[in-house]
Amino acid sequence: MSLLVRMFGIVLLVGVQCLGMYRTILKPLYDSSRPGSSYMRRWVSSFVTGCFQVLLQVVCAGPLQLLFLGQDPFGLISTIQWTIRNMDAKRLNIRPPLFQVNARGRSITIPLRDGEETGATLYSPRTADGTCDDETPRPVILVRTPYDKRSCTPWGVRFAERGYHFVAQDTRGRFGSTGDFFPMKNEAEDGAATIEWLEKQPWCNGSVGITGVSYLGLAAWAAMREQIGALKAVAPILAATDLYNVMYGRGDSGAAHIELMFRWSHLVIHLMNKPFGMLEAIFTFFMGTGRALKSAYMHAPLKEADTKFLCPDCSEPLEWFQGGFDHPLGTEPFWQDKRKLVDVSQMTTTVPPVLLFAGWYDFFCSEQLHDFTQVSRLNPQCRLVVGPYTHWHVISMQPKMFRSLIDFFDRHLLNDPTSKDLSPVEVFSMGHDMGWQQLESWPPPNCSTQKFVFAQENDHNLSLLRMEDTQQHTLKESEVSYTYDPADPTPQIGGATFNPSNCGRLAQNEIEESRDDILVFTSKPIVDQPMTIAGEMKARLMVESNVEGTDYVARVCHVTPNNCSQNIAEGIVRRFDLEPGKRIRIEITLSPVMNRLAIGDRLRIHICSSSYPKYGRHLNTRESFHLEVERNAMLSKQRLILGGTNNGCHVLIPILSET
Repeated sequence: MSLLVRMFGIVLLVGVQCLGMYRTILKPLYDSSRPGSSYMRRWVSSFVTGCFQVLLQVVCAGPLQLLFLGQDPFGLISTIQWTIRNMDAKRLNIRPPLFQVNARGRSITIPLRDGEETGATLYSPRTADGTCDDETPRPVILVRTPYDKRSCTPWGVRFAERGYHFVAQDTRGRFGSTGDFFPMKNEAEDGAATIEWLEKQPWCNGSVGITGVSYLGLAAWAAMREQIGALKAVAPILAATDLYNVMYGRGDSGAAHIELMFRWSHLVIHLMNKPFGMLEAIFTFFMGTGRALKSAYMHAPLKEADTKFLCPDCSEPLEWFQGGFDHPLGTEPFWQDKRKLVDVSQMTTTVPPVLLFAGWYDFFCSEQLHDFTQVSRLNPQCRLVVGPYTHWHVISMQPKMFRSLIDFFDRHLLNDPTSKDLSPVEVFSMGHDMGWQQLESWPPPNCSTQKFVFAQENDHNLSLLRMEDTQQHTLKESEVSYTYDPADPTPQIGGATFNPSNCGRLAQNEIEESRDDILVFTSKPIVDQPMTIAGEMKARLMVESNVEGTDYVARVCHVTPNNCSQNIAEGIVRRFDLEPGKRIRIEITLSPVMNRLAIGDRLRIHICSSSYPKYGRHLNTRESFHLEVERNAMLSKQRLILGGTNNGCHVLIPILSET
């Protein structure tokens, strides 16, 4: 029997080592995961390699632990688990693990200043004898989440096996924590209290870092507000400091990101209310909310959507949902402790190093780039990474994200002298010849602004002309128009949305050809040299309307020689102060982008009055958007003035110098 067990162990070890060569087996998939390949191929690569890890754990390590009653004969289980962790490191292209880690962690309770208590899990490296080393002082990385601390286990294991203590904490009022949950209201104070508590623990060496994606990243920003000395590094991922600007737009945009508000509210409510917890909530979010959300988007007034569609079982309206609608200006007292998570310009002590990880098709991106401009002025050790990601590219962005995080924390928490110097800005250039670019600043200093003018040619085709390609006096004044119907709003295809099935860079040809409520202006093919757009474009329109209020949307697309039109940037302005029949100049700031057009490619611009359901419908009245009722909705006819002495309509595009 002993011989059989030994032979079984040898065979299993050989099998494990063969599976450890999976990179050779999967090299074609790994080659396809380099920048420039399609998202689907990158997803398949990461998914298949992840399946190998799960297979080893489920088929090999798990049954062995049961078979040998927790013992580890011949080191089989340790070998398998160590192989799994090394596979994970190779998949993400990060430094190999140094320690083994108990994935269950240790439950701890962290008190808050007002007496409430938060549940948390501590992940620490194991010692040589297999016990959890939660006594050795090490740097601590903190994540604060409203989505259940157990969802952070993979992060905890990855950082703990590289020499950190990792703490995953439920935010106030969520899962294992007491108190009442109100989005972002208490995150600054609670985050500071948590860092103060961590600093006093014997297993903390006095250095704390904080990170997280989306809401977790917002909580990371908020923890900076009280300037706790132990906070030595901050890494918000897909998150920005100004929550109001994310939901309503910067400046005078004023258009509410209804899709984000509704889908996020639905997710947060049902994570805790559903009997099967996170799994059912996520399935419902991705698969089962179509009818309810569609009804909510089209309902008027919008402020009734929470109790009628998003949470019909709720006994009363959601306080945060109603508060955001009832205070749409962002200057009301309601926003005082929620809008600006941290005002870096008002910080009196040294700003800790900050790593900002963003995605071109994420709705936080524009604000994140503004945040980088501010923090980098105060601390040159701050770093910006922008990839071709949406808010839902949680798989394809993992290799770049974890490489960036580990390099960042190794430098600023471990003070690793071998950590390599990295450029302050690393961005992914989309379009032709795409790939990662190293820059010294954002936006790049070697950019020049070029003007492209909207024009109507003799054959009535709408075109986009370089200003230097024409003389102003040759562009006679003309008008083009479209009709916007709130009952049939122009749809949003792709872009920076919170919808996992409709986001990112998608073909726009269908709506360009099938809708008559959108104007499409197309440039001539590029003939001289490739053109790289880097920064924020601005569309300046001369318009005339027959209603007192409406939206204006501008969308820029990259058109290839085979006429595939894909969105690269978008902006919106909401107006309630129009005078019917009077011309007015409006300016739309589009989302930031870095996109390269090859010779033969063209630029295309859409002008319309809806981007539905990302932004709530404008019913073409003066009434505040959340109070508008369907019976007051009206058709609107929008005229664009082209040419003439006032330059008509044009777009300003920052072009990166090719020299």
